[in-house]
Amino acid sequence: MKKTLIFFCFLALSTGLTAQLDTIIHDGQARSYILHVPPGYDEDSFHPLVINMHGLGSNAAQQQFYSQFNLVADTADIIVAYPNGLDNTWNIAFDFGVDDVGFIAALIDTLSDMYSIDASRVYATGMSMGGFMSHRLGCQLNDKIAAIASVTGTLAYPGCDPGRPFPVMQIHGTADSTVPYLLVPPTMGVWISQNDCLDTATMDLPDIDTTDQCTVTKSIYSPCDEDVEVVLYTINGGGHTWPGAPIEIGITNYDIDASVEIWNFFRQYVLPEYVGVFAVSEPAGQLHIYPQPAYEGVTLELPDMVNERAEIRIYDLSGRMVYRESQLIRQNIRMKRNGLLPGIYVVEISSAGYHARGKLIFR
Repeated sequence: MKKTLIFFCFLALSTGLTAQLDTIIHDGQARSYILHVPPGYDEDSFHPLVINMHGLGSNAAQQQFYSQFNLVADTADIIVAYPNGLDNTWNIAFDFGVDDVGFIAALIDTLSDMYSIDASRVYATGMSMGGFMSHRLGCQLNDKIAAIASVTGTLAYPGCDPGRPFPVMQIHGTADSTVPYLLVPPTMGVWISQNDCLDTATMDLPDIDTTDQCTVTKSIYSPCDEDVEVVLYTINGGGHTWPGAPIEIGITNYDIDASVEIWNFFRQYVLPEYVGVFAVSEPAGQLHIYPQPAYEGVTLELPDMVNERAEIRIYDLSGRMVYRESQLIRQNIRMKRNGLLPGIYVVEISSAGYHARGKLIFR
């Protein structure tokens, strides 16, 4: 059911007093963000990370409340970061001025050091100017971000060249008076061209809420190179709003929940270079690694394996293999540090009939 709340309640609930602000230093400035860690967080598993950015004049707390992405995160075990732009704005177009691309890159690196984040599944989304910023990150930070989704924000960064096929979702209202819908076709055209998408499938989605004054048309541009998709949700009659939001600040669609649709889009994609590292299906074999964190050597315990030749591979969070050896594997292996620097690593053990994977932390 459509929810109607008074606008000042939105501001009161989302001033930032209800959420802890964390900071990192980038380019000599303190940059703040709110981090949401789901209750199902397990440091022994790798979790997706979503960067969710606010609009012009808004802030991280308001975006957290308005998008309600935490509800999705808690069911899917996603870590969500809500960064603050300096002066409540983002540098969406210029290669001079505030280095927001570098800030988001540094934030991803910082969180990866602090939490068990799946480096193959980092995504960016945002509202309005935060959506514009998502498009820029798709152009320039595609070595860290697997896919982007924008709500009411279009592409403003000139000369966008991600260098690889890149998945993009756009959600936009035809009655948006802040970022006019006429900016959407050129934006979609850039990504369709970049991805060499050949066809379009368009469908009208069910008008579930007949009182919200708008409907949804979904357009899927595919096939594209390397099986990516470009997807557009057109909110017919919709305003400059986030579909499914708990508060109406304009004509808001309730036939879809933007946060749910965004995650369903994101979950299809991983960074191509990580296929076979983080993105492999869950292994059948068991692998226990202790102590964690380790300072010198560690013990690898494989209760399912007895006297079998296998290969041990260790990857850092960039996906680079930093250690490899083949040996006769028994149920317990004592492995030395072998010069590995402090950090988080992925350990894989494979043989003809056995595959296991686990996380290793060296301090």
